[in-house]
Amino acid sequence: MPRKPPGVKAKGLGARLRVCREEAGLSLREASEAVDWDKSTLSRLETGKRNVNADEVAQLLGVFRVRGQVKKEIMALARTLEEPGWWDQGTEGLPKESVTLAEYEDMATRITDWAPLLIPGLLQTPDYLRAWLLSSGSNPAGIDARIAMRAKRQQILRTPLTYVAYLGEAALRTLVGDAATLARQLATLREVGRRDNVSIRVVPSNAGPHAGQLGSFMTLEFPSAPPVVLVELLRSSIFMDEQRQTEPYFATLPRLADVAMSETESARLITHLQTRLKDHGGAGSLG
Repeated sequence: MPRKPPGVKAKGLGARLRVCREEAGLSLREASEAVDWDKSTLSRLETGKRNVNADEVAQLLGVFRVRGQVKKEIMALARTLEEPGWWDQGTEGLPKESVTLAEYEDMATRITDWAPLLIPGLLQTPDYLRAWLLSSGSNPAGIDARIAMRAKRQQILRTPLTYVAYLGEAALRTLVGDAATLARQLATLREVGRRDNVSIRVVPSNAGPHAGQLGSFMTLEFPSAPPVVLVELLRSSIFMDEQRQTEPYFATLPRLADVAMSETESARLITHLQTRLKDHGGAGSLG
């Protein structure tokens, strides 16, 4: 049976093995020769581009003289490397990027969304998502499956994960679906924003120029793997994990924090907009 393509678990395992090698004082070439591997094989493993089985990991840990609790943790990760997650089942017909993102989200300890024009996926209600998918030209036949998967992904917000969302004011005011759909979406933002592990902050339209104006993105941070940045395009997504690629996005986050309203101010604005929608029943009241 062919190995499952490497995912974020492989990146995490590779990063930990690289640290063990460096602490053992071995170069990539020396470690490769010790286990009779090509240098490129070990390099691909350490960068998460190649899966590895438990026997191979045990061999490496022996060369690196890793013992005790560290060895137990790494071996446990190696043994579960190819275990399927919920995203591996029943996802036929869904975009490949959605399945990859679900795996990344499951492993992340911190996720930050910057969404200047559209409520981000982890916060979207089913009606809001359906209205947006229909308006964007998605195949109606696949919409129910995408909504179901989105609901599963959103369960991550009920775990100890830290989630921060910076929302552009325009995302709160733009009518997606009808006024009732947007009102329910705003109510959901208020509800989810009350959770201890969730922070929702609004970047006002009059905040002035800032780096985030170039477009939306998501950052995902992991306990033992390089961080990942997701940039969504019209019909695909780009995942970046090299430091030279991800660094500018992480550098943008403090600037967004500087211009964003506080959580309290943001919640007050969201409630105000929701109330106006309910009272007046139209997008014009949000102008």
